[in-house]
Amino acid sequence: MSRLPSGPSNALFTTVRYLRDPFGSLLGAARKYGDPFTWPTFLGKMVVTGDPSGIKTLLSADPDIYEALGADLLAPVLGENNLILLSGERHRGMRKLQNPQFHGERLHAYGRLITSIADEHAGRWPLGQAFSIQKTMQAISLDVILQAVLGLGEPAARAAFRDAVLSIVAALKPSFMFIRALRRPMLGLSAWARFQRLRATSAALFEKELAARRASAEPREDILSLMLASRKEDGSAFGDEELLEQMISLIGAGHETTASALTWALYHVHRDPSVKARLVEEVRGLAAPLDPQAVTRLPYLDAVCSEALRLNPVAPIVGRTLRRGLTLQGYDLPPEISVGIGIVNLHRRADLYPEPEHFRPERFLSREYGPFEYLPFGGGSRRCLGAAFAVYEMKLVLATVLRSHSLRLIRDVPVRAALRNTTVGPASTIEMARD
Repeated sequence: MSRLPSGPSNALFTTVRYLRDPFGSLLGAARKYGDPFTWPTFLGKMVVTGDPSGIKTLLSADPDIYEALGADLLAPVLGENNLILLSGERHRGMRKLQNPQFHGERLHAYGRLITSIADEHAGRWPLGQAFSIQKTMQAISLDVILQAVLGLGEPAARAAFRDAVLSIVAALKPSFMFIRALRRPMLGLSAWARFQRLRATSAALFEKELAARRASAEPREDILSLMLASRKEDGSAFGDEELLEQMISLIGAGHETTASALTWALYHVHRDPSVKARLVEEVRGLAAPLDPQAVTRLPYLDAVCSEALRLNPVAPIVGRTLRRGLTLQGYDLPPEISVGIGIVNLHRRADLYPEPEHFRPERFLSREYGPFEYLPFGGGSRRCLGAAFAVYEMKLVLATVLRSHSLRLIRDVPVRAALRNTTVGPASTIEMARD
């Protein structure tokens, strides 16, 4: 047996295809080369598996044998203190500090906020006129994060941060993220130079907000204020740059991914009249005013969210780099090789999900899937910190919208997935109308 499994050989061709069709490229590689397969990238070779047994091997291993994928390459772009790029004790320490803010009572405290924001945005939809559902979902998700994470209640401050966040997200390009040679100013005209200017503007805005928080004695319970008052394990406070990098990660990634998941859910629900009728009946059966905790207990709504995340995961693959050797499905992998979990490959397995290409929420009512069979937010020690928050927001937004509004798709046509910055969303605009 060869040292590495077979796979495509050309990193440029593979990367270009992934950028254009992330799901198709990963599923096609598995069909052609089997599981696992070796995936050539600009970060080096990655051995990818979508098999539950292989995933169990990766997620059950000592987390200290891994380091964050591409940390050295991405740190100048995303920040050296960004949680997704940390490894070892620093990663565990940062997660320990942030984790309580996204679970339990802290999570439930955001329920009324989420439903009121969703209701406000949905109320602006014009009757009988087409609108982009993804733009609305992005606006809702961003407002939720700006108010829940940053605690920005004042509309003018929220608008300023909203513009700053959206400009950074739009300026973040996979090209300079993964190719160092493209990080050149070119007389201030390059995409890299534009990104740096926008980041500096956002940093100045953020530092002004931090100064105001520190000068105020008003008690606050938003995530930024709680982190501002927190202390690291050595007793020191977070610096402005550390807080900025964490907030950029939470805001930039959180609003885009949740908005895509909500868009896919509404798209699939409105393509199947039986699914829509069952879901609408369930959410409209709740008493008014809407109780967020009652929403979270709705079984069919939970199944709809789970199926949307299965069929269209926002991260089709997650990877890590080996610090030490590891045996994976008969292959002895050396240090410095990366390993990846093909989430879309796992979620499209016909032995786990019969008719895997079809939207079937009922599958989650008749079966409970294990942690190595369903992982839309990754798994193990690097599972998405905001997973519970994202699902909570999905349920509340869907329930709020479908209780009060009757929607229809303008065009009931297949929509493929495409890379949007670093995550995956609909490749084309999904238009809906309110009747």
